[in-house]
Amino acid sequence: MNDYIELEGADGVPLRFRLNSDLADLPAMAGNFVCVRRKDGALDVICAGAAGSLQSAAKAWKAAKDKGAEAMYVRLNVAGATRTQELESLVERYRPPQVISEGATG
Repeated sequence: MNDYIELEGADGVPLRFRLNSDLADLPAMAGNFVCVRRKDGALDVICAGAAGSLQSAAKAWKAAKDKGAEAMYVRLNVAGATRTQELESLVERYRPPQVISEGATG
């Protein structure tokens, strides 16, 4: 997997995410995250989430991995309203089977 990916939400805005290859390195900062796999040469979003602390995304990763996710990517974003908007746009575009929103508006 690449160190960075760019996903475009339903609103057409591209969002850049950074690979997180070690759960112990998840930042305590707020942000959005996605768990993805490669499918037919494209990224398939298994899980999309927003969290007041990205460390809480570790639980989501375990469930997403059971559903075939190969990598987790994070996007730091302190503004709660922006996290929520980005998550809603990603969910509308990719329709992931797993959506997590923990402290998204905080």
